[in-house]
Amino acid sequence: MITFKSVGHFFAKVYQDVVAELPKVEATKTTVEAVTAVVDPVAVPVEDAAYAVLGEVSAALTAGGTAAEAKLADAGLDVNVINTVKSVLASIPQFVALAKKL
Repeated sequence: MITFKSVGHFFAKVYQDVVAELPKVEATKTTVEAVTAVVDPVAVPVEDAAYAVLGEVSAALTAGGTAAEAKLADAGLDVNVINTVKSVLASIPQFVALAKKL
């Protein structure tokens, strides 16, 4: 059974898993949104917002480094989320641009 410590932890795990398949995800965005819309139409904007926020966090961490990381943590962002985003950024440097397009 998978458990999540917070909503932020949930999105961090999803983010980590999605990045592994990012090229496929980007190519099938409309299909994924169509499935989400069938399951719960209200979830599509939430899904888009979650990925947009993760893209923005990625951009902030890329541009601001340690200072941005400290500010995000001070603002209450889960440290697990920050570490997950940093890990993904280290493995896929072009992720910021891709995340903003999703």
